Amino acid sequence: MEIDPKIAGLMLSSIISDTLLFKSPICTKVDIDVANELSKIANVDVHSYGLDMLKAGTDLSDLTAEELISIDSKEFMFGTLKSEVAQINTASIPDMLVRLAEIKERMNARIDEKNLELFVVAITDVIENNSQIIALGRRSDLVEKAYEIKLENDNAFLPGVVSRKKQIVPILTRTAEN
Repeated sequence: MEIDPKIAGLMLSSIISDTLLFKSPICTKVDIDVANELSKIANVDVHSYGLDMLKAGTDLSDLTAEELISIDSKEFMFGTLKSEVAQINTASIPDMLVRLAEIKERMNARIDEKNLELFVVAITDVIENNSQIIALGRRSDLVEKAYEIKLENDNAFLPGVVSRKKQIVPILTRTAEN
């Protein structure tokens, strides 16, 4: 089956987005192989295109704090703890941390609105592949225990952590169950 170059570009974009340009732990060899084939059809360099795409998708300057914590947010039960984990993808953690006070204000409001025991926001640098995690709620100690860290001003740097599905939720779940 022949794939139109524009469709190949769209398919390639979805793989790049999902795998953070092959650096996410959810990335498979099939993702890489298919992306390389699609890049040939779309006539683009997969790495240059991918970096440009990731950078373009991280301009969040026009969003409110409520929109930031809602972009990619899901509710979870960690043991018996009603929790929410949000992820904000960016090309600059420091640019997001300038807004820390307003982000925390909205997180606290969400905790009150939904009666959450823990709200975690991972600000993920999609270029450097690290996250700054913000943890609020009466059970933010779960994050400290899970990652063997000390939260300072309710946040901490987690090198190499980019996947909510593989590196945040499972670790918090295991810690809450122990």
